[in-house]
Amino acid sequence: METMHPYLEKKTFIPENLKEILKELNYERENSRGDNIEVDYYFKVNNDGKPLSGLKNAIKMVLEHGTIKPWHNEGDIKIKKPAHYDENMAWVVDIKRIDSNKTENTESGIVTIAYPVFFFDKVPHKEFPLSQLMMAIASEPVSGFSMYQDSRIIDIRLPESLKERFPGIKWSHKRIRKYLGISETEPIIGTIVKPKTGLTPLLFSNAVVESAKAGAKFVKADENMHLTLKEVSKYVSRTVKDLEKEGFDLGKGKQKGKRFLFAPHITTDPKHIMDYAKAAIESGANCLMFSPYYSGGFTILSEIVEKFDVPVYSHTAGMNIITGCSEWGIAPSIMYMFAVCFGAAFMQLPAVKGYIKPDDLEKEQILKKLRSENLEGNNGMTLVIAGGIGPSNLGYNMKILGIEGRMFLAGTSVYSHPDGISAGVKALILAYRAYKEKNITEVSELIDYARQLGREGIPLLNALINPLL
Repeated sequence: METMHPYLEKKTFIPENLKEILKELNYERENSRGDNIEVDYYFKVNNDGKPLSGLKNAIKMVLEHGTIKPWHNEGDIKIKKPAHYDENMAWVVDIKRIDSNKTENTESGIVTIAYPVFFFDKVPHKEFPLSQLMMAIASEPVSGFSMYQDSRIIDIRLPESLKERFPGIKWSHKRIRKYLGISETEPIIGTIVKPKTGLTPLLFSNAVVESAKAGAKFVKADENMHLTLKEVSKYVSRTVKDLEKEGFDLGKGKQKGKRFLFAPHITTDPKHIMDYAKAAIESGANCLMFSPYYSGGFTILSEIVEKFDVPVYSHTAGMNIITGCSEWGIAPSIMYMFAVCFGAAFMQLPAVKGYIKPDDLEKEQILKKLRSENLEGNNGMTLVIAGGIGPSNLGYNMKILGIEGRMFLAGTSVYSHPDGISAGVKALILAYRAYKEKNITEVSELIDYARQLGREGIPLLNALINPLL
């Protein structure tokens, strides 16, 4: 029997004697089979020439070193096996061969292993045991042994008993729209202040305010804008003050003006992150942006959302160190799932045919995973289409990646527009309109559309005839 794995795009083959192999590997692992997490791994391992010998050895090592061996294999025979001992045992669920390389003496395949929740869940019941789960499924036994040439976690499936313990999303796309006071059909256009850093508080504020006045609903600092704790207050308070002067409302109460989201960057060491978040919020920011990968992980993300009740942009800086290789590490779809389950309001999904990972094949898997878990769309996280977005490719990305539950974010195309920041934002809004009204995705048609608008279309036209945009 042959199938095509959607992630690796490699043919997989179910071994003819799969039942016998599973029975052999699971011998004396017939535990209670209670709540468990299933993990799909892609392995490429050393092989001695016999079919499946390398994969079977890898599975055996994961089962025994990842959890435990049967009692008689390493327990003291003089001591009675403890109660519940067997409930800690993992077991293999499925094996699919991919190929073998006799020259390299390697073989590869996809293996599904189940880990009992009983084994790793040792935290207070209301909390999600993220660190313990990752130690169970992604520690040395699945990547650290010398037999591994490639090792990648490509999917995980959680039982409802664990899912219900996630902190959960508090700022869904629907709530973001409600806060901004906009309808389901209005675009959420965002931008990133450029240059990345080196700007004075005045110049930084001017960049944010001009974008907001032109129609952007969201502006964030760049991830490379590193500030001291005192500077966070200085930059944020100046920007908020100037926004409010122009009639923008960043508050949480009854809407008093045009709503707008401003997200300063606060990535810092875990011991300081709460202080940075507090300084930004007390200075008037109504949104935050940081990288959980370098600031304490997803649990810190959930703590910030819970304490300050603001939408948080979970930046992907650092994620691709873990997910960027297609045959090693962890699939990005898992990181997106964890981010939203721990409260992220925004997360970048790179532009199609763009220059940022995850690549286009992985984008399909990310969307599939989020949809299967009901974490995408109006009730899910806002996916931020960014990374090379500009007026020329905005319509194409709307067509491929969808519109519902999306924000379209551009930095360079806005701040390097020949007519300035305001024109850069307006060009994006017009490109959005062109797709919504006429399904325009081609640049030539977009130019015609801009010309038909007369003076209103000048920002779009000038963006399209500038090769940098």
